[in-house]
Amino acid sequence: MFADLKIRPFEEPDYPALAEVLNAAWPHEAHTEAGLRENDRHAPQIRWGRLVALVGPQMVGLAHYTQFEGMYHPQKFGLWVTVRPDFRSQGIGKALYREALEALRPHNPISILSTTREDQPHALAWLQKLGFAEKMRYWESRLDVERFDPSPFAGKVEAVEAAGFDLKSLKDLESDPEYKQKLYDLWLEARQDVPRPEALSEVSFEDYCKWVFGSRYYLPEGHFVAVDSNTGQYVALSTLWKTDGDYLHTGLTGTRRAYRRRGLALALKLKAIHFARAYGAREIRTGNETGNRAMLSINEALGFVKQPAWIDFVKELEEA
Repeated sequence: MFADLKIRPFEEPDYPALAEVLNAAWPHEAHTEAGLRENDRHAPQIRWGRLVALVGPQMVGLAHYTQFEGMYHPQKFGLWVTVRPDFRSQGIGKALYREALEALRPHNPISILSTTREDQPHALAWLQKLGFAEKMRYWESRLDVERFDPSPFAGKVEAVEAAGFDLKSLKDLESDPEYKQKLYDLWLEARQDVPRPEALSEVSFEDYCKWVFGSRYYLPEGHFVAVDSNTGQYVALSTLWKTDGDYLHTGLTGTRRAYRRRGLALALKLKAIHFARAYGAREIRTGNETGNRAMLSINEALGFVKQPAWIDFVKELEEA
């Protein structure tokens, strides 16, 4: 342990140093001050906070805790501890974790979720030593956009359109005064079948609009929807989001239950790949729970390459 180690609450001027720590810990992801500020926008009921560790003037680690919008429970929290690689194994993570638990104590937490990747053996051992148990794992998969070969999928988009579906971007649909409500209604159904580590909670239309249309990463030209041309109902979606790197990130891909097995998800993802190439993105990244064969099979067929799995761990606590 460093004699001059100091742990204190996060302050507004800390954002640039915070991004530096995260980029050092996870160099293949893009962390920026603007992105961190975006992620710190929460619904009013969400309790969250952050502690930072300093050795002298240098920030060397952080602990971030929060509740989950979309999986909200007043006594369930996520907690992540990150330490710069060159400062690990010196007691800093342990000190941050201890201080974060103290910060959470007034909220009477009953469980804590944390996450790491399967190629991080020290983090895995640390979480298990602390009493965390594996809850869920999921792959991030990546597609090299320039190397994608569309020829095996010739005619797939046209077949879906010929079957009575219009494949539109949200930019195309903005002239419809009800497009936000229709998208929200589709999202409410599609999210029901997405595997997640905790139970779903309600999300209001207003909060949904803030998440989507109020985000700096919203990309209307890259959000694609299948519209039933007979009814005008939105029946499937696949969304691409901007990032602070040279890649795009896939959000939710989903189809209403009554419209499955008609090739809609594949057609929408093909539209998204075509867009990503024109947009100049180097890569598309997506995430899927390891048992979600329906989506994994589509991504595998398209050429997405699995990365080391992310693993959610949960520690159950005694109620106060």
